Amino acid sequence: MASTSDLTHSGGSADPAAPWSVAVAAFAANFVTFGILFSFGVFLTPIAHDLGTTTGPVAALFSTAVCTYYAGGAIGGRIGDRFGARLLIAAAALAMSAGLALTAASDALWQTYAAFGVLVGLATGFCYPSMIGLIGRSFSERRRPAAMGFLLAGVGAGTLVMPLASHALISTLGWRQTYAVLAAVALVAIGWAATRGDRVRTSPARLLGVSQLVRSRRFLLFFAAVVAIGPGFYAPVAFYNDYAVDRGVAPTLAAALIGISGATSVVARLACGALGHRADPMWLCRAAFAAMTAALVIWWISDGNPAVLIASAVAHGVGWAVWVTATPSVLAGWYGVENLGGVIGIHYTGLGVGALAGPAVCGFIIDASGFGPAIVLVTVTSLIALGLLMLPMRETAVAGSL
Repeated sequence: MASTSDLTHSGGSADPAAPWSVAVAAFAANFVTFGILFSFGVFLTPIAHDLGTTTGPVAALFSTAVCTYYAGGAIGGRIGDRFGARLLIAAAALAMSAGLALTAASDALWQTYAAFGVLVGLATGFCYPSMIGLIGRSFSERRRPAAMGFLLAGVGAGTLVMPLASHALISTLGWRQTYAVLAAVALVAIGWAATRGDRVRTSPARLLGVSQLVRSRRFLLFFAAVVAIGPGFYAPVAFYNDYAVDRGVAPTLAAALIGISGATSVVARLACGALGHRADPMWLCRAAFAAMTAALVIWWISDGNPAVLIASAVAHGVGWAVWVTATPSVLAGWYGVENLGGVIGIHYTGLGVGALAGPAVCGFIIDASGFGPAIVLVTVTSLIALGLLMLPMRETAVAGSL
């Protein structure tokens, strides 16, 4: 029997442009939330200097925000599937704006953990999986990959623009005033997305529980691979900028590296979305993990060469884009679109575990031994992730429950 959400996206709207207006608003929210989160690398050193600390403790602030993002996504995605996305995204707008404003006003590191680490991370977690579920409910199966690619291109576009914009604002206003400006931007952009959210209710009987997922072999394998890829995925986001500056690269280019990754990912996400219905999404995920691992190897051998660092950023962007665009198709195929927000929220808590360990551990290794050992460590964990993902993804447990 079709759920309410099934009827919403399969029946369509009287206005054929209506689903795309939802996608545009979701694009804008992704642009802002992830643009702010992934701009952290250009704030790291100014925050450390201002608060009288070093790289390690401040890098752990980013890990905390990302871990909170994934924990919030596990809760928020399921709430969005059950009750619709509107109120959840509105709460995200308030949390993001408040978190940035309080971070700007902080005068101790623990305060930034409470403001940025908790509120900004939670806001991102409330937005991302609920918007993926919203797009899943708003588009037909044939159009869903293209719409999902467009939605996720907002992440790449924000990662391209926001680090450069933040770097320019920090140079002029300082890091505190920059976060105050971004607080206002977030309130407007995410608030607009909330007005496009739905209020669809899905019957609890059609929602998978966590206990069903943890009995699923393929879910657990995919989850373990995501845990292992997390350190290698987030290390470039946190440390490309400082590594490049340490090797004598011009500060503007150093700040642009994660933006280059974002720009590459925009193109790759749109291409993957357009072609997604023609390719096996799990094999796309495997190719993506291989690309992200290659990006780390290229980073390790770069020795600060700008052209090689750019090549690393491009490989990172391609892998990132293909992975996050293909993953919703994998999970929707396994567990159904009515469970997409909740399942993807739980799935990505694995990335939160890896993110919590990765930048935090790497920050302290960098303080003690430099960048080389840290890059080697995350390369090894990424190779483990790729090996896990290459295992057969056969189902043995919950198929009869779906």
